[in-house]
Amino acid sequence: MHSIAAKAFMIFLVGSLTGILSAHAQDSRLENQLIRCSAISTIFSIAAEKNTETEIKLQKMPALFFEFYANEKKSKNTEMKPEEIIGRRQQILSEIKDHYVDREALLLEEGVVCGAWAEGFLSQGENITFIPVYPKVISTQTRDYYARIASVAYKKWLALGAPMSNTK
Repeated sequence: MHSIAAKAFMIFLVGSLTGILSAHAQDSRLENQLIRCSAISTIFSIAAEKNTETEIKLQKMPALFFEFYANEKKSKNTEMKPEEIIGRRQQILSEIKDHYVDREALLLEEGVVCGAWAEGFLSQGENITFIPVYPKVISTQTRDYYARIASVAYKKWLALGAPMSNTK
């Protein structure tokens, strides 16, 4: 079990990794977090076990992050076409593929954080009205749940040849 200090340090490193791996000059920190979580949740949705309750939830996550990323860009008059956003997400997926071996622990932690953040969106039901705060504290139950998903999903995604979209 990780200590609280170790978890805080991991979150700090994930934030640093986020900036290193996909610094995009025009993206705010929130936009960067949204598009990275769209990419990571795409991996989760590709690797999800078919016909499960978890798959249904994981299938919703990439679109949620994608939509809020697009809305953030639009609100700042830097609107992007959907194909540009998809290209941005594919760039991040490519970076994850290229750096997974060297940064597995950090990417697993980022997957946990993205999953926990998605819970904040999904808990609002069908009419999502606000972007929840990017999680800094994650319950043990949520952490364990998304840690299991992330550890399986990344490996399965890589074994599938790291597809850039969910074609289910």
